[in-house]
Amino acid sequence: MNIWAAIYKGGLVVIGLLTLVMVIWLFAPKIRTFYDLQRVESRRADDVRLEEEKLAHLRRQQERLNTDPRAVEKIAREEIGLAKPGELVFKFVDDEAVSNQAALRR
Repeated sequence: MNIWAAIYKGGLVVIGLLTLVMVIWLFAPKIRTFYDLQRVESRRADDVRLEEEKLAHLRRQQERLNTDPRAVEKIAREEIGLAKPGELVFKFVDDEAVSNQAALRR
């Protein structure tokens, strides 16, 4: 009878291991999906944080343009290329940019 007890215990161990393997096999894709979704969520959170920082910067710039006339003048001069009446504006050309444009024309 001792042999039957050992066979019974061995059978239970085998059934337990098979059950464990089956549970792992069933849930492994879901666990992998969970970790993939966590990585995506982390990247999205970083993207949101970056966009919030950009928005805050743009709001500060908008406030500065609404309150500081020198900021408006600076933007008008540097980005739009405007000048005051009677003012002489010098524009410097980069030699490398000119040679690149000349090479493209050939």
